[in-house]
Amino acid sequence: MTGAVRVSGPRAPGAPTAVSIDAAVCGDQVADESLLVDAHGGVQNAVVALRPAAPMPAASVPAGEVRIDNAGCRFVPRVQLVQRGQTVRVGNADPVLHNTRADLVGPPEVAVANLALPRAGATMDLTRRLGARLPEGPGEAMVRLGCDVHPWMRGWLVVVDSPYVAVTDAAGSYAIRDVPPGAYTLSVWHEVLGRHQRQVTVPAADRLTLDEKL
Repeated sequence: MTGAVRVSGPRAPGAPTAVSIDAAVCGDQVADESLLVDAHGGVQNAVVALRPAAPMPAASVPAGEVRIDNAGCRFVPRVQLVQRGQTVRVGNADPVLHNTRADLVGPPEVAVANLALPRAGATMDLTRRLGARLPEGPGEAMVRLGCDVHPWMRGWLVVVDSPYVAVTDAAGSYAIRDVPPGAYTLSVWHEVLGRHQRQVTVPAADRLTLDEKL
Protein backbone atom coordinates (compact mmCIF):
# COMPACT_ATOMS: atom_id res chain seq x y z
CA MET A 1 0.00 0.00 0.00
CA THR A 2 1.33 3.42 -0.93
CA GLY A 3 0.13 6.99 -0.65
CA ALA A 4 0.89 10.48 0.57
CA VAL A 5 -0.15 12.80 3.38
CA ARG A 6 -0.83 16.38 2.30
CA VAL A 7 -2.22 19.70 3.44
CA SER A 8 -4.01 22.15 1.18
CA GLY A 9 -1.14 23.99 -0.46
CA PRO A 10 2.37 24.75 0.77
CA ARG A 11 2.92 26.33 4.16
CA ALA A 12 5.76 28.59 5.16
CA PRO A 13 7.99 27.18 7.91
CA GLY A 14 7.97 28.75 11.33
CA ALA A 15 10.58 31.31 12.30
CA PRO A 16 13.98 29.90 13.31
CA THR A 17 15.01 29.95 16.97
CA ALA A 18 18.04 31.98 17.99
CA VAL A 19 20.64 29.87 19.77
CA SER A 20 21.72 31.13 23.18
CA ILE A 21 23.99 28.25 24.29
CA ASP A 22 26.61 26.06 22.60
CA ALA A 23 26.47 28.02 19.34
CA ALA A 24 29.77 26.47 18.23
CA VAL A 25 27.96 23.12 18.02
CA CYS A 26 24.34 24.16 17.48
CA GLY A 27 24.86 27.10 15.09
CA ASP A 28 23.54 30.62 15.45
CA GLN A 29 19.92 29.59 14.87
CA VAL A 30 17.85 26.44 14.57
CA ALA A 31 15.16 25.90 11.93
CA ASP A 32 11.61 25.10 12.99
CA GLU A 33 11.07 21.48 11.88
CA SER A 34 7.73 20.91 13.60
CA LEU A 35 5.82 21.20 10.31
CA LEU A 36 7.71 20.49 7.09
CA VAL A 37 5.60 20.85 3.94
CA ASP A 38 6.92 20.69 0.37
CA ALA A 39 5.76 22.80 -2.58
CA HIS A 40 2.96 20.33 -3.36
CA GLY A 41 1.61 20.17 0.19
CA GLY A 42 3.37 16.92 1.14
CA VAL A 43 3.79 16.59 4.91
CA GLN A 44 7.00 15.09 6.26
CA ASN A 45 7.14 13.09 9.52
CA ALA A 46 3.50 12.03 9.62
CA VAL A 47 2.90 8.54 11.04
CA VAL A 48 0.57 6.33 8.98
CA ALA A 49 -0.69 3.17 10.69
CA LEU A 50 -3.14 0.41 9.77
CA ARG A 51 -4.96 -1.52 12.51
CA PRO A 52 -6.96 -4.62 11.44
CA ALA A 53 -10.61 -4.81 12.43
CA ALA A 54 -10.02 -8.36 13.73
CA PRO A 55 -7.66 -8.82 16.71
CA MET A 56 -4.07 -9.42 15.68
CA PRO A 57 -1.95 -12.25 17.07
CA ALA A 58 0.85 -11.09 19.33
CA ALA A 59 3.72 -9.93 17.15
CA SER A 60 7.27 -11.05 17.81
CA VAL A 61 9.61 -8.32 19.05
CA PRO A 62 11.88 -7.16 16.18
CA ALA A 63 15.56 -7.91 16.55
CA GLY A 64 18.00 -5.05 16.85
CA GLU A 65 17.66 -1.73 18.60
CA VAL A 66 15.92 1.48 17.63
CA ARG A 67 18.08 4.56 18.08
CA ILE A 68 17.54 8.28 18.10
CA ASP A 69 20.48 10.67 18.43
CA ASN A 70 21.18 14.16 19.75
CA ALA A 71 23.09 15.45 16.72
CA GLY A 72 23.74 19.11 15.94
CA CYS A 73 21.41 19.99 18.83
CA ARG A 74 18.52 18.22 17.09
CA PHE A 75 16.89 14.83 17.57
CA VAL A 76 17.71 12.66 14.55
CA PRO A 77 15.42 11.30 13.28
CA ARG A 78 12.75 13.66 14.57
CA VAL A 79 10.11 10.91 14.48
CA GLN A 80 11.14 7.32 15.20
CA LEU A 81 8.90 4.24 15.16
CA VAL A 82 9.29 1.66 17.92
CA GLN A 83 7.56 -1.71 18.15
CA ARG A 84 6.38 -2.57 21.67
CA GLY A 85 9.13 -4.43 23.49
CA GLN A 86 11.85 -3.36 21.07
CA THR A 87 15.16 -2.10 22.46
CA VAL A 88 15.29 1.71 22.43
CA ARG A 89 18.48 3.71 22.91
CA VAL A 90 19.11 7.47 22.81
CA GLY A 91 22.64 8.66 22.00
CA ASN A 92 24.65 11.87 22.03
CA ALA A 93 26.72 12.67 18.96
CA ASP A 94 27.59 16.20 20.18
CA PRO A 95 30.58 17.27 22.31
CA VAL A 96 28.23 19.09 24.72
CA LEU A 97 25.83 18.10 27.50
CA HIS A 98 22.31 17.03 26.56
CA ASN A 99 19.73 15.80 29.07
CA THR A 100 17.23 13.81 27.08
CA ARG A 101 13.82 13.99 28.73
CA ALA A 102 11.11 11.55 27.63
CA ASP A 103 7.42 12.04 28.50
CA LEU A 104 4.50 9.84 27.53
CA VAL A 105 1.83 12.14 26.10
CA GLY A 106 -1.48 11.78 27.95
CA PRO A 107 -3.93 12.14 29.26
CA PRO A 108 -2.43 11.66 31.72
CA GLU A 109 1.09 12.77 30.85
CA VAL A 110 3.67 10.45 32.40
CA ALA A 111 7.40 11.07 32.87
CA VAL A 112 9.43 8.21 31.38
CA ALA A 113 13.03 9.36 31.94
CA ASN A 114 15.27 12.39 32.30
CA LEU A 115 18.91 11.37 32.04
CA ALA A 116 22.06 13.32 31.27
CA LEU A 117 24.19 12.54 28.23
CA PRO A 118 27.30 14.53 29.17
CA ARG A 119 29.57 13.86 26.20
CA ALA A 120 29.78 12.56 22.65
CA GLY A 121 29.29 8.81 22.58
CA ALA A 122 27.12 8.68 25.72
CA THR A 123 23.89 6.68 25.43
CA MET A 124 20.83 5.90 27.53
CA ASP A 125 18.66 2.78 27.31
CA LEU A 126 14.95 3.61 27.49
CA THR A 127 13.63 0.09 27.00
CA ARG A 128 12.65 -0.90 30.55
CA ARG A 129 11.50 2.57 31.61
CA LEU A 130 9.37 2.87 28.50
CA GLY A 131 7.85 -0.59 28.86
CA ALA A 132 6.91 0.09 32.48
CA ARG A 133 4.94 3.23 31.61
CA LEU A 134 3.20 2.36 28.37
CA PRO A 135 -0.60 2.14 28.64
CA GLU A 136 -2.38 -1.16 28.19
CA GLY A 137 -4.44 -1.83 25.10
CA PRO A 138 -4.04 -1.43 21.35
CA GLY A 139 -2.95 1.65 19.48
CA GLU A 140 0.00 3.99 19.25
CA ALA A 141 1.67 5.70 22.21
CA MET A 142 3.41 9.04 21.67
CA VAL A 143 6.56 9.81 23.64
CA ARG A 144 7.80 13.40 23.43
CA LEU A 145 11.55 13.98 23.67
CA GLY A 146 13.10 17.25 24.84
CA CYS A 147 16.32 18.70 26.23
CA ASP A 148 16.30 21.21 29.09
CA VAL A 149 19.76 22.48 28.12
CA HIS A 150 18.63 23.24 24.56
CA PRO A 151 14.88 23.89 24.92
CA TRP A 152 14.16 24.12 21.18
CA MET A 153 14.98 20.45 20.71
CA ARG A 154 12.01 18.18 20.03
CA GLY A 155 11.70 14.57 18.96
CA TRP A 156 9.12 11.79 19.07
CA LEU A 157 9.12 8.07 19.72
CA VAL A 158 5.91 6.54 18.38
CA VAL A 159 5.38 3.14 20.00
CA VAL A 160 3.21 0.83 17.90
CA ASP A 161 1.90 -2.72 18.15
CA SER A 162 1.14 -3.15 14.44
CA PRO A 163 3.74 -3.94 11.79
CA TYR A 164 1.72 -1.97 9.23
CA VAL A 165 3.10 1.49 9.89
CA ALA A 166 5.34 4.06 8.20
CA VAL A 167 6.66 7.62 8.51
CA THR A 168 6.24 9.96 5.55
CA ASP A 169 9.28 11.25 3.70
CA ALA A 170 10.11 14.79 2.56
CA ALA A 171 7.44 14.59 -0.18
CA GLY A 172 4.79 13.28 2.21
CA SER A 173 4.97 9.81 0.66
CA TYR A 174 4.82 6.47 2.48
CA ALA A 175 4.78 2.76 1.68
CA ILE A 176 3.50 -0.10 3.83
CA ARG A 177 4.36 -3.49 2.36
CA ASP A 178 2.77 -6.93 2.63
CA VAL A 179 -0.55 -5.82 4.11
CA PRO A 180 -3.02 -8.75 4.25
CA PRO A 181 -6.40 -8.07 2.63
CA GLY A 182 -9.23 -7.01 4.88
CA ALA A 183 -10.80 -4.18 6.84
CA TYR A 184 -8.57 -1.74 8.73
CA THR A 185 -8.63 1.50 10.65
CA LEU A 186 -6.26 3.93 8.99
CA SER A 187 -4.70 6.37 11.45
CA VAL A 188 -2.57 9.38 10.46
CA TRP A 189 -0.81 11.39 13.17
CA HIS A 190 1.35 14.51 13.00
CA GLU A 191 2.78 16.48 15.92
CA VAL A 192 1.23 19.77 14.73
CA LEU A 193 -1.72 18.68 12.56
CA GLY A 194 -3.09 16.10 14.99
CA ARG A 195 -4.74 12.75 14.27
CA HIS A 196 -7.11 11.63 11.52
CA GLN A 197 -8.79 8.19 11.34
CA ARG A 198 -11.05 6.42 8.90
CA GLN A 199 -12.02 2.91 7.84
CA VAL A 200 -10.41 1.39 4.74
CA THR A 201 -10.41 -1.96 2.94
CA VAL A 202 -7.23 -3.44 1.54
CA PRO A 203 -7.87 -5.61 -1.54
CA ALA A 204 -6.35 -9.03 -2.07
CA ALA A 205 -3.80 -7.65 -4.52
CA ASP A 206 -2.45 -5.19 -1.87
CA ARG A 207 -2.31 -2.53 -4.60
CA LEU A 208 -3.96 0.34 -2.83
CA THR A 209 -3.12 4.03 -2.99
CA LEU A 210 -4.40 6.13 -0.08
CA ASP A 211 -3.79 9.87 -0.08
CA GLU A 212 -4.78 11.67 3.12
CA LYS A 213 -5.50 15.35 3.74
CA LEU A 214 -4.78 16.85 7.15
